[in-house]
Amino acid sequence: MSRLVFDNQPAAPQFNTVRTDIACFVGLVRVLPGAALSASVSAWLNYLHYSATQITQITNVPVPLDSWGAFTALFDDGSSGLAHGTDYVAATVRSFFAQGGRRCYVVRVADPVTPKDQAADKAAKLTALLPGGGYAPDSQTWTGVENLAVLEDASILVVPDLPVLCASQPVQAAGQAPAAPTGPEEFVECTQGDIVPQPFQTVPAPAPRLAFGDYITWANNVATILLFLANGPQSNQLNLREIQFVAAFPLPQDMDPATAAENPSSTEIAQDIHDVISNQMPEIADDVHGFDATKQHCNISSAFLQLAYPWLKTSGSGFLLELLEPPDGALAGLIARNALTRGTFTSATKITPAEIYDIFPALPAQETQTSAAPLAWGPNSPQKALIERLSLFGFTPSGLALLSDVTAYPGETYRSAPVNRLVEVISRSARRMGESAVFQSNGPALWGRVQRFLQNLMTRLWSLNALDGATVKDAFSVRCDRSTMTQNDLDNGRCLALVTFVAASTIETITVKLAVETSGTSAQEITAGLAEAS
Repeated sequence: MSRLVFDNQPAAPQFNTVRTDIACFVGLVRVLPGAALSASVSAWLNYLHYSATQITQITNVPVPLDSWGAFTALFDDGSSGLAHGTDYVAATVRSFFAQGGRRCYVVRVADPVTPKDQAADKAAKLTALLPGGGYAPDSQTWTGVENLAVLEDASILVVPDLPVLCASQPVQAAGQAPAAPTGPEEFVECTQGDIVPQPFQTVPAPAPRLAFGDYITWANNVATILLFLANGPQSNQLNLREIQFVAAFPLPQDMDPATAAENPSSTEIAQDIHDVISNQMPEIADDVHGFDATKQHCNISSAFLQLAYPWLKTSGSGFLLELLEPPDGALAGLIARNALTRGTFTSATKITPAEIYDIFPALPAQETQTSAAPLAWGPNSPQKALIERLSLFGFTPSGLALLSDVTAYPGETYRSAPVNRLVEVISRSARRMGESAVFQSNGPALWGRVQRFLQNLMTRLWSLNALDGATVKDAFSVRCDRSTMTQNDLDNGRCLALVTFVAASTIETITVKLAVETSGTSAQEITAGLAEAS
């Protein structure tokens, strides 16, 4: 060796891998003329082998943001003359910060949809959003969601443009046509005033609505993202199973747009949604992640997915089609604020939403009421209210609120989103500890260290009321010894720990099996058994 060269990594965003409040928005947004990334962010992206073109054009690179002002310094907020009411990334990022989010990433893949976009243009933009089939380790070839590979602290994924990209055809303007003026043209005296109000820009076309066939396309695309999060690329060991996909449930195109706009409380809308749920989210509760992107009717019933509905009218949705904003950004912000103020393992329904003044469509009362009896799950079970299957926004006596905080899982084990996020906290904390122990000898000393760490972690969670039980022994158990490992595990350098706990918000007992391997990677296998209710 003739010399020693130190290659210092440039300043990068500060990662805290145990945080569960950081979102990543992937989608369509315009870059402002002359906008450029800061020197530190550009150097960080260059270190991650993104190309100079990607960095200069701010395209297909993760951009860290800490405020709405930081977003508007780089991207169009949807109010410019180039906007067509489809700036959904801008609207959802604004709502994320308005609801209390503190940090996010934005991955821009193209400009928003315009009325001139043909089917081929929308298909190209949709392809740019989705993870590719042949994932490569080169960051310059990644598409859309694949950029999660370098975001160690991201825990929420939001893709706001899926509904508009999956709508098969544009729809006409909503409501009745304005009446033509009658009578002769004449001049009228104007009132004097010093202030000329700025005209308020609105787009007459309605928000994207999906026909029943479009929902199949939408579900297949959702499933593609879910498969990527569940399995990750085969060539890389990514911890994407710790990321929650928060998506907006698209509006249904079940009647002509004018009738739909003039009858927002029609029960046909809710009935159409139930038809979609029964086809795309069947109640097959024997698989934690039961979806298969190769099927025409894709099953997206998954604990990785949280669907928000209905669509919202907010302080920033005035530039959008029909003044409606997809609810995924607001839900992500509520989850982030809940994690920062109350703990991610608690329900986000206790957080009061900000800047939301209306919802569309208005839902019948029976869709917003939870069942008093235990829910039965299975192919032949009774139809359930939307509040049981979707994260629903609605009105309460004290104002507009998030009524339910649930995943798309068709059963009680992982239907509660706080339980799923609790498993995420345990997995992230255990992985962080495991990464520091991969080079240690796999023996009793390491087993004891792992067990003590997990016991302290679970005790802390129990003290925060995340676990149920009068005592620590009632709430959880931790084992890491020869009984949790086979001889094959020992021969291959695998250290396995078994954690069993009772989540405070449910009656389930959840078992998490954590593994640390000599290769420097960690994995976890999560199983759950339904405990009998006393």
